[in-house]
Amino acid sequence: EYGIPDEILTDHGTQFVAAKSREKARHRFREFLAENGVRHILARVNHPQTNGKIERFFGEVERRIGKFGSVHAVVRWHNEIKPHRSLDWDEPCNVFWYKLPPERVMWFVRRWWD
Repeated sequence: EYGIPDEILTDHGTQFVAAKSREKARHRFREFLAENGVRHILARVNHPQTNGKIERFFGEVERRIGKFGSVHAVVRWHNEIKPHRSLDWDEPCNVFWYKLPPERVMWFVRRWWD
């Protein structure tokens, strides 16, 4: 639905990186990235903060998928509706609208009415 990303960040798990003893062995994940022009970024070793946010996010997806019915619905809720601490507990969609200049808001309103 969203296409192939330009780059992807992973840890050093064997599902992403060939084991040292067989470095030259073919690795399907790396082959897929190479074939599709995706840049592979490896997280720093022993630095859990790098993957912590994304792992916490996917943990939340797993906990909530039964309620929402799809990953897309969970992601929409997380990115648009769920209040965020960094936004003073406001919802991202509200903050988006508050920060738009009035002429841009009117552009959206006109499109809705057409």
